[in-house]
Amino acid sequence: MIFTAGADAQSLDPSLHPTGTYDALVHVDLYDTLVFQTPDGKIEPNLATSWKFKDDTTLVFTLRKGVRYHDGTPFKAEDVKFNFERVINNKAARWAGYIRMIKSVKVLDDQTVEIKLKNPYGPILANLAIPVAAMASPAAVKKHGKDFRRRPVGTGPFIFKKWEPGEYMQFEANPNYWGGRPAIDQLEFRVIPEDTTRVLQLRAGQSHLAMYLPPAQMQEVEKDPKLDLVSAPLFRVVYIGMNNLIKPFDNPLVRRAMNYAIDTQVIVDKLMMKTGKHLRGPFGPATWGYDPEFEKMGYSYDPEKAKRLLREAGFPSGFETDLWHPTGKYTADKIAAEAIQAQLAKVGVKAKLRTGDWGLVAPTIRNGKAPVYFYGWGVMSGDADMAMYFKFHSSMWGAQGNSDRYKNPVVDKLLEQARSTVDAGKRKALYKEAVKVVIQDAPWVFLKQEVMLVGKSKKLHGVILHPSERVYFHKARLDD
Repeated sequence: MIFTAGADAQSLDPSLHPTGTYDALVHVDLYDTLVFQTPDGKIEPNLATSWKFKDDTTLVFTLRKGVRYHDGTPFKAEDVKFNFERVINNKAARWAGYIRMIKSVKVLDDQTVEIKLKNPYGPILANLAIPVAAMASPAAVKKHGKDFRRRPVGTGPFIFKKWEPGEYMQFEANPNYWGGRPAIDQLEFRVIPEDTTRVLQLRAGQSHLAMYLPPAQMQEVEKDPKLDLVSAPLFRVVYIGMNNLIKPFDNPLVRRAMNYAIDTQVIVDKLMMKTGKHLRGPFGPATWGYDPEFEKMGYSYDPEKAKRLLREAGFPSGFETDLWHPTGKYTADKIAAEAIQAQLAKVGVKAKLRTGDWGLVAPTIRNGKAPVYFYGWGVMSGDADMAMYFKFHSSMWGAQGNSDRYKNPVVDKLLEQARSTVDAGKRKALYKEAVKVVIQDAPWVFLKQEVMLVGKSKKLHGVILHPSERVYFHKARLDD
């Protein structure tokens, strides 16, 4: 079975997991986590068969018996301690923050492990389903050292065979997989940067699944009787960010004016060709904690109100700024940026477009040098904590998530209370209050929750397209 995407993974070491996108495509088929999160957000047993909270900060896992890594070594409780401490203590692990609330890991016996948290943390189980919390073979990690990123060994349904960087990876079915041997014998991931070529190969039967298709290729897939076009909702959101430390975006009146000045409905539905759900808040229905009331709290297109707010803020004639955007990172990003530029001009805001590839634009944004910019955020855990705390808590400024340098002590307190509350109902209520304040403060121009467009052969069945952008093949099968 062959699947294709436009870019390669960077590392096959889950402790590094630097991108959350192309790495995740292959990590989840090499490795397992203690728990599995279904596409609708339910937490199910995985390498752990059961768990219980002894108290609000102590979680005990019972591990699955008889599991072995691809190198033949047995999976046991000591490995949970090894893997979690390896991530927590690794300064290069960008996503280590998702498990750094773990204070200690205690091995009770070979099949039982106790995890002590620094504080009560409501979404801990969702975080433990993220690839950064996956179990890698300690023996292989110690044997290969830094080279482990290219010589991965996990407990997953597929075994790594070969990687030609920038070209392809090959895997084979794990005959001893604890969940049952996969129906697919050989799995190959091919890197095909050109969208047109990916679709041509799919139509020619040279691949079975083409990931991340642009809207321009939708018709080519839809009209082919041998193919299906799948639109999978994602946790990821796309928005127009504003650096809240750069004038005049330090003024909430200006930020609200920006929200009224941009016709986000038209941007999403027409220019971005409905490749996502239009949003009026910071996260969408796919993410736990969402409330339909968010849509009533947000902004609608009203250029006259935008002008009024700009006058009130002291900018009756508008102002000049730079709008940074990548090309090809987000659906129709260049066309959308040009439309936003024209809409802003109608209220007196003269935006100069600063265009570049993602390698240039992303560091400029994260380092606080871009005043206005296209940006996205993938909520890997599917929980409001990741959607809100990492983007709006003042402790997360910069590359950690809060690239907008937004700060509000009220929001900080609400988010701290929400993540340290175990009761789901109370957590949701706290997030709703935090969202109200964030929408009023308008650190973003809210755009959309993304969907993943995938072209699939009708012969392929059972692939799980997860909202976190993880793709699972352990239940996949191919018709003859």
